[in-house]
Amino acid sequence: MEKITDYIPQLPERKRSTKPPYRKPQSIKDFEEEYMRWHYRGKEHIFTPEMRIKPTFRDDKANGLTKLIESWLKVKGHFGGRVNTMGTYNVKLGKFIKSGSRKGMADITAVMNGRHVSIEVKIGNDKPREAQLEVQQQIQQAGGVYIFVSSFDDFINQIRDL
Repeated sequence: MEKITDYIPQLPERKRSTKPPYRKPQSIKDFEEEYMRWHYRGKEHIFTPEMRIKPTFRDDKANGLTKLIESWLKVKGHFGGRVNTMGTYNVKLGKFIKSGSRKGMADITAVMNGRHVSIEVKIGNDKPREAQLEVQQQIQQAGGVYIFVSSFDDFINQIRDL
């Protein structure tokens, strides 16, 4: 007699990740608490502690670190915004449209204490491109700051003196 499992195709064995699990640094945990106090300031009468949604930030991927830095800038009262240099795909035209921004621009442009700061996020094996190094040199010659960051702690250490 045949078993029903004989008719189910065998799935390939799943490969286990050799990468260790992500451990959130204490600096991010501390910022999450600060972000909650900032976000719900003046709203204590509306949102009880049980109703509040705790933010979750991560710095192990470029998108997560970029969002974290943007939020940090906002909470600390600095100006900051993400720069899209990738461009977009236009479905109607059926082609990729270049961005209007210049090659080498950083992921985040900010103004901190009256000073221009460009922040480029590099995670893992991602290395600075030649165009980014050229823009970094031009911004520094003009009196601005252009930094490469690979983690939230790295970001905090580099902007501490600004």
